[in-house]
Amino acid sequence: MDRFVKLSLVVLLGSATLSLCLAQELRLGGGYTGSNVRDAGTARWVGRAGYQLGVDLLLGQRVFVKPGIHLQVRNMNYTVLGIGQNGEPDGSENEYKYTSRALRIPVLVGARLIAPTDESEFNMYVMGGPTALIAINADLDDNSLNVTTRSTQWYLGFGLGMEYKFLFLEGGYDVAMTNVFEGDGINTNPKVNNLYVAAGVRFELKK
Repeated sequence: MDRFVKLSLVVLLGSATLSLCLAQELRLGGGYTGSNVRDAGTARWVGRAGYQLGVDLLLGQRVFVKPGIHLQVRNMNYTVLGIGQNGEPDGSENEYKYTSRALRIPVLVGARLIAPTDESEFNMYVMGGPTALIAINADLDDNSLNVTTRSTQWYLGFGLGMEYKFLFLEGGYDVAMTNVFEGDGINTNPKVNNLYVAAGVRFELKK
């Protein structure tokens, strides 16, 4: 684990402790994540369904800050065309699966569309901001392709959500600012946008 990741985790722990003291709400949830591959060049990467599980805090009421930490599992397929003895594609294809596990750490700023009151049970909100994806581990079942997943990937995203009583449902889209793999010499290094839909429960901490 490099110094940047260690420093990020220390800062995250300190920020989480402070946020918990100030938070009005805690959320536990999880759901679907999808990978939209872009900037992949001639490589044949295709996103597959994944998932995330995690916790978020809300600081504020009508306007809020929402930091969180989630375990995200990303799945993609990588297809290699078979080459014959003459150096031309022979029509065969070999498909490999790439799976990564990471800590997804969003820090979003949002606003509820309806002013919250003690009597209100339903609301909707918009949100946006940066997200860091800190790698835990990754597997690619193709030993001939030597790639190293970046220790940290960065995203900018936006989302929408709704809440009813103690439940919430939200979705969002994160645009990748960095490539998936380390190194400039890799000829297959996509940027991968992230789509997610999550649901869960809300716990009010204080007014």
